[in-house]
Amino acid sequence: MTPPRVLVTRALPDAPPLARALIDGGLQPVLVPMLERRFCPEAVADVARAHPKVDVVFVTSPAAAEALAIGAPSAWRDATWAAVGPTTERRLRMLGYAVAVVPAKATALDLVAALGDLSGQVVAWPRGDLASESTGAGLLGSGATVVDVVAYENVAPHGIVARLAGALPVAATTLMSGSAAERLVAALDPERVAEIGKVVCIGPSTAEVARKLGLPVDAVASPHTMPGVVEATRRLLFRPPS
Repeated sequence: MTPPRVLVTRALPDAPPLARALIDGGLQPVLVPMLERRFCPEAVADVARAHPKVDVVFVTSPAAAEALAIGAPSAWRDATWAAVGPTTERRLRMLGYAVAVVPAKATALDLVAALGDLSGQVVAWPRGDLASESTGAGLLGSGATVVDVVAYENVAPHGIVARLAGALPVAATTLMSGSAAERLVAALDPERVAEIGKVVCIGPSTAEVARKLGLPVDAVASPHTMPGVVEATRRLLFRPPS
């Protein structure tokens, strides 16, 4: 029996671990990256020099962690480091950063809430170019002075429309970020939405973006991690008929 085909939309450098986990779970990964990441190390370095002292570093993705390590590896080591979820926390720790705050629910606004009152504190927010404006608004609403830097850009890979069309149909599609959901919808022929199969999102923030774009979200991983995504996908595709 041929394993069910599962679309992997992650940026190519991030895709192999998820692909291997899907294979181990009896699934066939189909890699069509929706994002091509471009780090902005000069921008990160400039901001770190201009603001050598911050109170909190607010990190909402593994890519932001990597951008910091590339652009300003020694910056802000004495600050309180806050990670949006376990995947970002794990990447930060692998890069040598001590993480102090991780919310129970892996969303940027839950991380804002976990930090509490930020009045009088300077918060560094290295982010992607497609980050939600609501995150910055939440930090400002908590009283923080926000040092905002675009640490990486997510661009559409060349030929993405044709590659996606050629990969369909699949049994399921995994979405690991809201940015991936946006790129998927931009590249997808509206008449072929059913061909992306069951949609599995890594967390509630990604699911919210997907739903707003009109995608049917069939499952949200719990926990909000890569293994959680694999398990949620397996449950959808291998559950016994009712």
